[in-house]
Amino acid sequence: MYEMKIRIRFSDIGSDQKLRLYELPKYFQDISIEHSEAAGVGIPYLAPRSLAWLLTSWQIDIERLPVYNEVVTVRTWPYSFRSSFGYRNYEIIDAEGRQIVKAYALWLHTDIANMKPAVTLPEEYSKYGLDEQLEMEYQPRKITLPAEMDEVDQVLVTEHYADMYQHMNNAMYVDIASDYLPENAEIIRIRVDYRKQVKIGDRMHIRRHLAEDRCYVAFYDNAGDMHVSTEFMIR
Repeated sequence: MYEMKIRIRFSDIGSDQKLRLYELPKYFQDISIEHSEAAGVGIPYLAPRSLAWLLTSWQIDIERLPVYNEVVTVRTWPYSFRSSFGYRNYEIIDAEGRQIVKAYALWLHTDIANMKPAVTLPEEYSKYGLDEQLEMEYQPRKITLPAEMDEVDQVLVTEHYADMYQHMNNAMYVDIASDYLPENAEIIRIRVDYRKQVKIGDRMHIRRHLAEDRCYVAFYDNAGDMHVSTEFMIR
C-alpha cells in the first residue's frame, strides 16, 4: 500500500467549496505514478524500455467529497496482475478515519512503440506487493450507452489537455464531461471507459444523455467512432 496526505487547496474546489470531481482521477492517477516511482518501476524505468501503464477504466464511488482546507489521506494498492493488466484500488480517508471515496482502476501494461500490450514480468510487479481487494460494488468495465445521445459540443484537443505521451490526459475527460451534468447534481459514482487514445489535434464531438438517476457523456471522433464514455450516477 502507498499513501499520501493532501490538504484540499483553494484551486481544487468549486463554488460549493467541495473538491471538483475531476480532481479525484487526478489524485488517483498521481498516486499511482508516485507508487511506481517509490517501487523503482516508475517512468525512469519504463520510458527507456518503451513501456507505460495506460488506463483503461475507472470506477469511483463517492460517499462525500472533501472540502476546502480539509486534510485527507489518499491510498492505493494493486490487488492483482494478470498478463498485461494491473488492477488497483484507491480510497480517500478523512481525519476521523472514515472512508469517503473508494475506487478501482484497470491499467494496461503497454509497449508504446507499437501500442501493443506487454506482459508484466514478475520482477516488475513483485516490487509493488499485493493487498486485499477492496470491498465495493464492482461494475463492468464497459459502459452501455443509451441508443440516443445528443451532440452538445465539440472540443479541439490542444496541448492544454495533453499528457507526456501527447494523448488527452485521463482526468480531462471527467473535467469536460462535468460541464454537462445537471446543475447542483450530487454525484455518487463516476465510471470512465477508455477505448481509443485521443491525441493533440483531434476534434472530439461530445454527446450526452440525461436519465433520471444518471448522466452519460461520451466522446466521438469526426467519423462517429466512440473513444471514451463516462457515466455519472446521481443521488
